[in-house]
Amino acid sequence: MSSRMLECELTEPRMPNRWSLVKDDFWQDLPRHGRMLLKELLEGSMRAWREEYVEVAWHQQASDRRDYCNGFYERKRWPTPLGPLPKVRVPRCRGRGLTAYMVRKVRRGTEAMADATIEMVLSGVSTRRVGELLDRVLALPISAGQVSRIAKGLDEQVRRFHSRAIPDRYVYGVLDAIHLKSRSTPRLFRQCKKVHRRTVLVFYGVTAEGIKELVDFLVARSESQANWQAFLWRVQRRGLTGDRLRLVVTDGCKGLCNAVEEVWPHVKRQRCWFHRMSNVGGRVRRRDVKSVLEGLRKVYTAEHRRSACRAFKRWADRWGETYGKVVSDVEKDLEPLLAFFGVPREHWRMVRTTNGIERCFREVRRKTRSIGTFVDDASIERLIYGLFAYQNRRWERGICKEFKRSKQAA
Repeated sequence: MSSRMLECELTEPRMPNRWSLVKDDFWQDLPRHGRMLLKELLEGSMRAWREEYVEVAWHQQASDRRDYCNGFYERKRWPTPLGPLPKVRVPRCRGRGLTAYMVRKVRRGTEAMADATIEMVLSGVSTRRVGELLDRVLALPISAGQVSRIAKGLDEQVRRFHSRAIPDRYVYGVLDAIHLKSRSTPRLFRQCKKVHRRTVLVFYGVTAEGIKELVDFLVARSESQANWQAFLWRVQRRGLTGDRLRLVVTDGCKGLCNAVEEVWPHVKRQRCWFHRMSNVGGRVRRRDVKSVLEGLRKVYTAEHRRSACRAFKRWADRWGETYGKVVSDVEKDLEPLLAFFGVPREHWRMVRTTNGIERCFREVRRKTRSIGTFVDDASIERLIYGLFAYQNRRWERGICKEFKRSKQAA
């Protein structure tokens, strides 16, 4: 650098950084301005609530008014998340009912915010993200811990859901499970296993009127026969004896099949065709997958049971020598695979697979993708209950299309 340039730099004054001059004052004044705005909103809301309460506008006469305005009193300190609000003008009336009326208004708004918070949590939004969204909308700092405490308000609803009476009104039942991750130990204990799998056992039913419903669920360690049996016995003790059940749809889980035979031995069991086709497709050579599955598809799309048996015989003769073990396994399950032929034709497509409950599981996976690992089993129960309650509210509005078709055919 030349001496002339250095001399100019030392003698000419630099332009000051204006942002550096105001940024400290800006951030210090922001909470104060926020409190001033919140104070104005609060005082304006309370004045409007008083007009609603007395049922007469300011400076108007009426003979049927509920009460009379009686000025204001000054509350020296009103605590808020943004800090205390000084000298808040609170309206009053001659009677004593205005205070209770305004308390109900505030409580209703608080409950609405809590409900909105719970809905966001059930939608799969993380507690930290919920706090950020509420901070943007309400300009109130809400931590992830506060959001979690609000969501825990669902625990009582979950308890009532698991203890309610279950009427014996279902003609079809679908049993399946979904696997989620839960944290087994606190993060401080790094030497221990931090994450383990949890299995959610689910019973999905269809009533005689055609109303679909997610009846109950159980968070267990695995899909063992003992867990499934305990779940089904609990459902039976609460009223679902299975006397009206015509068909129970399951996958190929041995523990589940044995549990159904133990609890409801009089109910026919339908083996899911989707799971069976997936199993067969994974056990044959890639070049034969299309031909093997096309031949097997003719079995469950037959017009009646005799045609299905003939289609299976042709398929077994075609592939028996090449894939003898696969064919013998399908033959062992042929009776439960063809059980759906015993119900009305319009219901065949609905009951020959577990697709009805798998659609609900896809929604659960979509909601839980952003969560990853749950804190504990209680958090799993809250989310599953919220999603199931939402789905049941949608389904109770009308009967499913398969039952509509059967009524039209009759």
